[in-house]
Amino acid sequence: MKRGSDQAHPAIAGEQVRFATILFADIVGSTRLLGALDPEDVRDVLDRALRIVKDAIHAMGGLVLRVQGDGVMAVFGFRPAVEDHALRAALAGRQIVEEMRHGLLGIVPSPSVRVGIHSGLVLLRWQENDFGTMLDVVGHAANVAGQVERRAGENGVAISATTLDLIGEACEVHPIEAISISETAAPLTVFDLRQIDMARGDQVNVKGSARHPLIGRETAMAALNDLVGNVARGNGQALAIVGDAGMGKSRLLAETAEVAEAQGARFVTVRGSELTGDVPFGCLAPTMRHLIELLGRDNSDIALEARLTHDEAECLAGLAAGNQTWLSSASPGERRRIAIATARTVLRMVAREMPLVVLADDFQYIDGETQDLLRSLAAAVRLSGLGLVLASRPAPDLFLDDVVEQTIGLGNLSPDQALVLITRIAGERALLPELVEEIANRSAGLPLAVTEFTTAAMLRSVDARQRGDEPLPSRLESLFTLRLDGLEGEAARLAYLCAALGPTISNERLHRIGSALLNNVDEAIARLVEHRILVFDHLSQARFTHQLLQEAAYRTLSRVERRALHASIYAELASDSAVYGPSDATQAELAAHAERADLLSEALRHLWKACGQAVALAAIESIPRLYERACTLADRLGGTEGIRQRARFALLAFDALQQLSQEQVTRPDMEAVARGDFDMGSDQRTIARINMALLDWINGAPRLARGWLDQAEADLAQDFSMPRRVYADITGTYIAYSLAEPDDALDRVRRLTEGLRGGHAAETFGAVVVIPHILALSFGGWYAADLGQTELAQAWIDEALAISYAHQHNYSRLLADLANGFQHYRSGRIDIALDILTKAHDHCLRHRFLGFEPAAVSWLALCLIETGDIAEAQRVLDASIARGNFLRIRTSATYYHYEARTRLALTLGHHEVALDLSAQALAHCRDCGEAMHLHHARVLREEVLLATGTAEPHEREREQAELMQALTELGLVPLQRKLAALQLVPGA
Repeated sequence: MKRGSDQAHPAIAGEQVRFATILFADIVGSTRLLGALDPEDVRDVLDRALRIVKDAIHAMGGLVLRVQGDGVMAVFGFRPAVEDHALRAALAGRQIVEEMRHGLLGIVPSPSVRVGIHSGLVLLRWQENDFGTMLDVVGHAANVAGQVERRAGENGVAISATTLDLIGEACEVHPIEAISISETAAPLTVFDLRQIDMARGDQVNVKGSARHPLIGRETAMAALNDLVGNVARGNGQALAIVGDAGMGKSRLLAETAEVAEAQGARFVTVRGSELTGDVPFGCLAPTMRHLIELLGRDNSDIALEARLTHDEAECLAGLAAGNQTWLSSASPGERRRIAIATARTVLRMVAREMPLVVLADDFQYIDGETQDLLRSLAAAVRLSGLGLVLASRPAPDLFLDDVVEQTIGLGNLSPDQALVLITRIAGERALLPELVEEIANRSAGLPLAVTEFTTAAMLRSVDARQRGDEPLPSRLESLFTLRLDGLEGEAARLAYLCAALGPTISNERLHRIGSALLNNVDEAIARLVEHRILVFDHLSQARFTHQLLQEAAYRTLSRVERRALHASIYAELASDSAVYGPSDATQAELAAHAERADLLSEALRHLWKACGQAVALAAIESIPRLYERACTLADRLGGTEGIRQRARFALLAFDALQQLSQEQVTRPDMEAVARGDFDMGSDQRTIARINMALLDWINGAPRLARGWLDQAEADLAQDFSMPRRVYADITGTYIAYSLAEPDDALDRVRRLTEGLRGGHAAETFGAVVVIPHILALSFGGWYAADLGQTELAQAWIDEALAISYAHQHNYSRLLADLANGFQHYRSGRIDIALDILTKAHDHCLRHRFLGFEPAAVSWLALCLIETGDIAEAQRVLDASIARGNFLRIRTSATYYHYEARTRLALTLGHHEVALDLSAQALAHCRDCGEAMHLHHARVLREEVLLATGTAEPHEREREQAELMQALTELGLVPLQRKLAALQLVPGA
C-alpha cells in the first residue's frame, strides 16, 4: 500500500485546520417561561425553537456541530468550503432572530435567542463518545465566538470585527464593547448587527480599503477611462478584467464607477455571489431595481412603454422583486429566453436616455443564466451603446475573449510598485525600511496582501518586525484556504506535501517523493496546475502560484499532519542521500524536516554538518541562523544532552559570530564549558577559556579576560597544541595592549609571526574565517603605528598584505587593508589612507564583517575630516550610529568612534557636542579598562578644552605635564607630538 493512502494518514481524514466562521445561538428565557410546563411540552417548544435555528443555518450552508440543551453551535465554510462563510453566518443569524422575534413558537411570551459570530482558524475533528462519532471544533476562535455570543442582547446578533471585515456587504452595526481575547492581541470590538443590505445595484463593494492608492494599474485604468469616454459619446464598448483574487478587480470597477459619474454617465452593478450562484437570475434583483430607479417609472409604465409582452411584464416584476415564482409553469428554457429578452430591453431603454455602464463583478460566481445575458449584451454592445465591464477570476470555461473587445489581465505588482504602495499607505507614519522590505517580500506583489500587511503593521507599531510565522490577516487567510478547500483526495495531499517541501521544488524531486506517498502523482500534479495551485517555470521547477498560498496550505495542516508529512519527507530524502549524493538534499534541509518531524537528535546531527560546511566555506552570514536553530533544538531536547549540544555549537560558531559582532550570545554556554560544568574534553575546555577571555576583552573587561587567559595558559603548559597556543597568544596580545603593556603586546606579535612564518603563514587551523598569521601581523601593525614605530608597522603590514592578497581570503584581506590604511593615516599620508580605508569600509559592509565595522568607519571618517569632506564623514558616521555595532564592541574601536564624532563636531563648530562626546570617550576608556586608549582620550579632551576655550591654559599645565610623562613612558610618540603641539606644556 502507498504511504499516501487514507489508511496510512488517518490524521488527514480526521483533523483539518480551517479558517471558518463559528456561530453560537442560545435560547434565552426558556427556564423562566417553560418552568411550569409539562416536560413534553417543554420538549416540543424547545424543538420548535431549535428547528428555527437549525433551518436558518442549513439554509445558508452552515453545518450544525452541536446541540446542547437550548444552545446550538455551527460552523460555516466547511463542507462546503465557501468564500462567503462570514456573510452566510451573518445572514443565518439575522434570519434566526427575525423568526424568533415574530413569535413562531406558539407561546406567549415567546423565548428569545442570542446569537454570536466570530471567524478564525479552528481545528475540526471527528470525536468518538458514548453516543457515536461527532464532528467537533476546537481552537481559540471557537472560544472567542462564545465570548461574542454572551455580549448579544435578546433577539440580537453580536458579531466580531473580524467577521464584519470579511462580510463585504453594507451592514448596519452598532458597537457593543471591546473584549480582550488574549494577553498579547489587541482588544476585539464586538458589534450589534442590525441589518445586512445586499439589495444594491448602485455600488461596488471593494475587498479591502478603497481609500488606499491605486498603484501599478495605470494601463487598466487608461482602458477603463477610454471605455467610459466612448460610452459618453454614444459608442458602446465591452472589456473584461481577469485576475486572481486580491489583484484589485473590484477596486478598478469602483474607480470606473467614479469616472462614469464624473463624466455624466450612470452605472449599474451585477454582482456575483456564491449564495445565488445556483439560482437562475438570482443576482439580478438589485440590478433591475436600480435600472427602474434610473428610468424614474414603475414596472407597469416601463412594460407599457417598452411594449413588453404579458410574460415579459410578469418577468420584469418578478426579477425586480427577487422572487422565483414568475412564469412558474413555463419550461426552464422558455423562462431563460424571456428573462434575457426582458433585461436587455430595460437596459437599452436606460442607455437611450443616459450613457450607461454595466459593471459585472465576480463574474465567476454569477449564475449561468445571468452570464448568458451578459454575454449577449457584450455581443451587441455596439448596437446598444452600452458600456460593459466584466471582472472575473481566471477559469478555464469563461470564454470572455470571444465576446469582449479587450481583456485586461492583472498580475502581481513589481517590487518597486509594492514599495511605493506600502509607503503611500503608511503616509506620514514612516515604517522602518527593514519592515517595509519584509512586507514587500512576504506579499510578493499581491495588492491585497500589501495593503493588509501594511495596515496590520501600522496597527501594531511602526517598528514591529514582520515575521513569516505571523498569522495571515483574516481576509487573506480566508482567500487562500478557500482555494485549497476545493481540492480532494490525492490532489489535496500533494498540495500539502508541496507546502511542506518548500516554495520551489524540482520536478524530479516532486515526482520522486510524490510517487512514494501517492498512487498517481501525475494526475495529482495536473489537478493542482488546473486549479492554479502550482505552476512550473522554464527550469521545470514547481512553485505555488503565490507564496502566501503555500503559507496558507501549511497553516491549515494540523500539528499531527505536519509531523507525519515531514517524517515521510525526511525518510525519503535521507534514504536518497546514498543514491543521489549529499547535494540532492542539503544538511540544512534535512535538519529542517527532521526538526518539524520532532526528530530532534537527527535534526541536530544534520545542523552540525551544515554548520561545519558553512564554517569551511567561510559563509559567516548563514552560521548565526544555523546556530540559533541549533540552540532552539537543544533547548527542546533538554537535559544534559541539550546543554552539551548548545555548547558544541557555540564553540563551532564562535569565530563567525565574532566577525558579525554577535559573539556575546554564546557567553552562558561558553562559560559553562570553561568552568568545566560538564566534560567536553580538555581541548574544548581550553578553547572555551580563551573564548571567554576574548568575550571579556570585547565586552570591556580586559582584567577579567586575563584571568581566563591565565587558566588557558595553565592548560597549555600541561597539553601543548599549536592552534590553541596561537589563539592564546593572539588574545593575549589584545589584552596586553588594552592594559597599557605595549612591550608585551609587541613581543607576543614577534613570537607569533616568527613561529608562523613558512609553512604556517597561511594556515587557518580549521577556522577558515581568519588566517592567524595575518591577524597577528595586522594587529601588530596597528599597535606599532600607534606607537610611532613606522618601519616595524609597515614591515608587518606589507607581509600581511602579501599573504592576504595571495590567498584572496576576504576577512584576512580586510584586516591587512585596515592596518595599512591606519598606518598611512598615522603617518600623515591622508590621501593614500582615504583611498585604502574607503575600500576597506565598503568591503567590511559588503561581507558583513561587523566586528571591525566601528574601527573601519572611524578611521575612514577621521581621514574624511582631514581632507575636508565633512558631509561624507557625517553620512558614514550617521549610518554607523544607526547600525549600532560600536555599542556592542567595548574596545579601542569604540574609542575611535567617539574620537571621529568629536572631531566632526569641532569642525562643524558644535562645541557643546564636542565637549560631551570627548567626555564620553574618556568615560568609555575608564569604564572598559582600556588603559592604553585612556591616554588617547585624555589628549583628545585637552584638544577639545583648548579649542572650545573651556579652561584656562594655566589650569591645564600640571595635568598635561603628567600626561606627557605617561605618554613618554609608554612610547606613544604620535600622541606626544599631538600634546606638544597644543603648546601648553612648559618647555614645549
